[in-house]
Amino acid sequence: MPTYAIIGATGSTGQQILSQLLKSPDNKVKVYCRSKAKLEKLSPKLAAHQNVDIYSGALNDVQLIADCIANSKAIFLVIGANVSYPGMRMIQDGAHSVVAALSTIRAKDANAKMPRILLLSSASMNPRLQPDQGRVVAAMTGLVKTALFYAYEDLGHAEDFLRLQKGWLNVTFIHPGGLVEDEAKGHTLTLDKPPEGFIGYPDLAAGMIEVAECEDERYAWQGVGVLPKSGARFNSEVPFIFGRGLLAYYFPPVYRGFKSIGLVQ
Repeated sequence: MPTYAIIGATGSTGQQILSQLLKSPDNKVKVYCRSKAKLEKLSPKLAAHQNVDIYSGALNDVQLIADCIANSKAIFLVIGANVSYPGMRMIQDGAHSVVAALSTIRAKDANAKMPRILLLSSASMNPRLQPDQGRVVAAMTGLVKTALFYAYEDLGHAEDFLRLQKGWLNVTFIHPGGLVEDEAKGHTLTLDKPPEGFIGYPDLAAGMIEVAECEDERYAWQGVGVLPKSGARFNSEVPFIFGRGLLAYYFPPVYRGFKSIGLVQ
């Protein structure tokens, strides 16, 4: 029975990965979340599932994370949200905690097999997945990178840190385009084809599981794109996400003020 660990099980990607893995009775899934109550609200039957172990607590609790990821075939590191704000570091904190936990496991057992880590990142982090840069595309790319500046900065630090572990770990960087709530439409994996639009969470999860189940090393230390086989719908929240991100980038004090009174996340 293969064991998989999900770090970030209450997010849309984590929920989809969890749901799809549990379709097979042969899979055991160990999930980390900050709030067990939130996870059980999202997945009411989860606590009673015999193939699921739940670990809840602080992300910097290295022993907790070590218990969660021990003996796993792959770790889905899917922490993140559709936000961008000054000081954002949740993704790099997750990467540091997972590496520290794996170090703890290896210190106790030098022969312990290290699992594959799949970090959910973005196509914007991968030069091979960038479209041809005409003026309009270049302008849109600039807008996206500004609106999501702090999120991409967090991703960049996380990716850089994980690459420092190349001598002893196996990491794959998952680089999808924009994400949206949508039905499954099928997916393909790519190392060099830019995304042309959005991809639904079900197809992203299926692509990540395909990488996790791969028995060879073709995806080791690669940036892998996940593309839908047919077009996903437009994410209607994008204007708000971009507006909030631009506010955080250009007017941080105003953003912090709005956040303090609950007007923005």
